[in-house]
Amino acid sequence: MRIWPDAGTGRNKYGTTTRPAPDEISFASTTASNVSIPGFAAANHELKRLFDAESQSATDAEAWFDDIRRGLVRHLGREGAEVIFAASGTDVELLTLCLTAALTRRPITNIFIAPDETGNGVPLAAGGFHFSDVTALGIPVKAGEAVEGLAPDRIRVRTIAIRRESGERRSQHEIDAELIDAVQEELKADRDVLVHVLDTSKTGLRGVTRNAARYLAGLKPGRVRIIIDACQLRSPISDLREYLADGFFVAVTGSKFAAGPPFAGALLIPSDLAQEIRADANLPAGLADYSAALDWPASLRQKIVFSFKSEMNIGLGLRWVAALAHIAPYAAISEPQQTLIKQHFVSLVKSRAADIPGVVLHSDDDGENLVSSAILPLTALDVNGRYLPLAEARRIQSALRNSLHGPVCHVGQPVRVGARSVLRVAASAYDVGCISARMNEGKSFDQALAPLIADLDSFFAKWSLLGSGA
Repeated sequence: MRIWPDAGTGRNKYGTTTRPAPDEISFASTTASNVSIPGFAAANHELKRLFDAESQSATDAEAWFDDIRRGLVRHLGREGAEVIFAASGTDVELLTLCLTAALTRRPITNIFIAPDETGNGVPLAAGGFHFSDVTALGIPVKAGEAVEGLAPDRIRVRTIAIRRESGERRSQHEIDAELIDAVQEELKADRDVLVHVLDTSKTGLRGVTRNAARYLAGLKPGRVRIIIDACQLRSPISDLREYLADGFFVAVTGSKFAAGPPFAGALLIPSDLAQEIRADANLPAGLADYSAALDWPASLRQKIVFSFKSEMNIGLGLRWVAALAHIAPYAAISEPQQTLIKQHFVSLVKSRAADIPGVVLHSDDDGENLVSSAILPLTALDVNGRYLPLAEARRIQSALRNSLHGPVCHVGQPVRVGARSVLRVAASAYDVGCISARMNEGKSFDQALAPLIADLDSFFAKWSLLGSGA
């Protein structure tokens, strides 16, 4: 399992720890983050509260999970929305497909955006297949085999790229037009459609526009379902609420921008769609391999006919508690102030990256999405100015995480973009929240930024040293 720590290092495959590591510098919220001190404290408090309670009945545990659900709705959703927990964004993909399949008898076409900039297991999950040999609940399955209740000949997967093979961004108009044509084609073939709207990709790009999503949902109400992939959680919270108001599924995680521990996913379901599921859903039995009973609110469990194989996933709940310790203060910050802090982060990273030989912000990655996403995909070059291969970019990431030549520094996993390899430097909700908190304590904006600036200076000084052959 990707979450299991190595016995020798205490780190998982992403290099993160299970306890706070305040001396480490992290700009890796595009991939995974160490648990923070407040996040760890919040999770520890809730764990004690859960098990110190006089009653250990299932009702107590259910109330606990419902409290976490209410926190997500309060800070990220809108009144009436329901929440189903899942272990990761890929698990949310499979969950959404299962819900869509349960609401129709027609064959389904699942159209997802940017297959190169989503999780590795998403293409399999999108087709209704197991994407690993063991689920997050520890249940053995076989990767590539169909999930029970999802006939493989019923699901068709189509993909739409947001970049050309060269790595150049496609225009949103071009993406929208291709998607609309694809949906109309599938409807004519008497297939229902699940459409993904990519809110933020691994490199900070957006996929389908909201206007296109609204248009598609209105083509054949009930036959075109829209899911917003907001797993990076980087758009304004007001956008998420508007998506729910439009009647769209919204997928989120607490382990990217929210900077909670990996893995923590959730599907937000608008009230009208939740009512439709309560009235008419016949969910595939294979979902029991991935979902614990208390991942679901009681109202959505009423018509589930299969038996859950696990009652609860306490670790998943605790990871969401840790994420909410960052989400709650971030949500309390005005959106203009959030944007101001992100703007300064982007400027600080740009100025420091410009001073390091072999690190550039490519023109295709320098656009209007930088501030909203707070993701800077930095292209790595060799001494001759040629693009580094992906393996070398991974070596840089690993060397940054080594304690030699400076503090342990975390950066987002390298991603292939055309011929380029990029390492992603990103701000998190925790970063923004800490700066805002210092301002609320009476510090000036420059004083509030000072710890972030110090971390960026240390981070880029180490990268520069590694680039010089140290």
